[in-house]
Amino acid sequence: MEFLSVLFVNLVILASTKAVNPGLRLRITQDGLHYANKVAVDTFAKDIKRTRLEDITGNVKGVKYSLSNLIVNDFKAPKSAITLASGSDVEWRATKIGLEIDGTFKYIFLFIKGGGDFTVKASDLSFAVGIQIGVDTNGKPTIKTTSCECKIGPLKIKFRGKRAWIYNILTTLASNAIATMLQKKVCEKVKDVLDKKAEEELCSFQAEVQLGEHLTLDYRLLSAPHITAEYIEGDFKGEVFWTMNRTEAPFTPAPMASITDNKKMAYLTVSDYIFNSMGYQAHTHGLLMYNLTSQKMRDKNDLLNTTCDDACIGKLIPQIGQLYPNSQVEIHLLSTDWPRVFITEKAVQILSKSNVTFSARKPDNTLHFMFRIHAVTMASVKINLNGDALSGTIDYMKVETNVTNSLIGDIDETTFQLLVDDAVKKVIKPMINDYLKDVGIQLPSTDNLQFKDAKIELLMNTILIETNVKITPNIKKKKSTVLKYKPMVGKQDIKDRFRL
Repeated sequence: MEFLSVLFVNLVILASTKAVNPGLRLRITQDGLHYANKVAVDTFAKDIKRTRLEDITGNVKGVKYSLSNLIVNDFKAPKSAITLASGSDVEWRATKIGLEIDGTFKYIFLFIKGGGDFTVKASDLSFAVGIQIGVDTNGKPTIKTTSCECKIGPLKIKFRGKRAWIYNILTTLASNAIATMLQKKVCEKVKDVLDKKAEEELCSFQAEVQLGEHLTLDYRLLSAPHITAEYIEGDFKGEVFWTMNRTEAPFTPAPMASITDNKKMAYLTVSDYIFNSMGYQAHTHGLLMYNLTSQKMRDKNDLLNTTCDDACIGKLIPQIGQLYPNSQVEIHLLSTDWPRVFITEKAVQILSKSNVTFSARKPDNTLHFMFRIHAVTMASVKINLNGDALSGTIDYMKVETNVTNSLIGDIDETTFQLLVDDAVKKVIKPMINDYLKDVGIQLPSTDNLQFKDAKIELLMNTILIETNVKITPNIKKKKSTVLKYKPMVGKQDIKDRFRL
């Protein structure tokens, strides 16, 4: 009884550890499979056309013959479909395939020699292919044919020349031989489409995406895709790691909203876990720091001056202008906690906390600490899709401040809050949006896959992307970029930069 209790507890623990929610989910609908079928048929048609069959030679009833230069010159598109079974099985069926083959022939019967050309027409060729969708050891999706059956109806062969009785013999022989070769060749070409070309495309899937120099986004499949009668669905890890240390964040993904529509070819649900794990790793490893100086200001009427005729920090906080005239203020921001991302049906919001240090850079280039504040920032982000990358712009931003340490005396916090509000509106928000327009997080994709007619919807804990897709060989995709920081070394300024 004790043994059974221990076994039960272990099974519960094992089940709970495996039942981890994904950070991203991809669903391919029947419409997506219809498009995949079209691409597969087009690829098969290109491959089968101009295919050369093996020469045929033989001797029957004293007639020596050879059929050579057999080339497929025409192809009629079939009725075809990719259908879903269960587990990880898919079937590709095609019927009513039409083929036309041209060739030349020679024969010798006693002292009679002859030859010419001929045409073979096949109008009732079909195949059924079993396909297994899986995952390799690197977390990439795989595709493999498990079976192929090809059937061919009666062939029509027309020999051009004299001596009809010899052609009647050749017709029967040629029909059987060509049908056997065609069955073999069709399955070879089908397997090439799936096991080589489709597998090669899947190999271009990036199971890991670098986010700058230090962070890695893990897009590995958690298991083989799940197949139902209506769709194929894959669960991806969807977590950001510190590249040199794969320690997971101390929290797990919340359940994502369900996919309820099927009008588009593909649906992706992106969990807030991706953004939260990125924020956690960035904060934990000291990446969330920034130096704001006059050189980085967009506005030439610099708010960071201590002496001015109009409006600047030296005017709004008089003791700064009095103690450090003709100087410039430098602001150093350092996160005090990892930023939280909250996704609801109405908005994507970010809550961040940081310490902000204000120092004065005097004309002699010496830097003097003045005061420090604790800042709580709440921002609302509009999510965009740029190609196959998620990007965003700040819609709303509010920074609430509290002075925690001052060497320049008391600071009127109401006045200071007005200064911060003005800086957010005129400087900080435009600066961030200017940076964000060229950065983004790449979604799972392959080299030749493009999103088409994509739409974004916000759900609880989830960004839903519904899209059609298009396969365009040899397209050049623009690499997504992410903000990265160079940590402070000694007294050097922190240089922020972007990977393009």
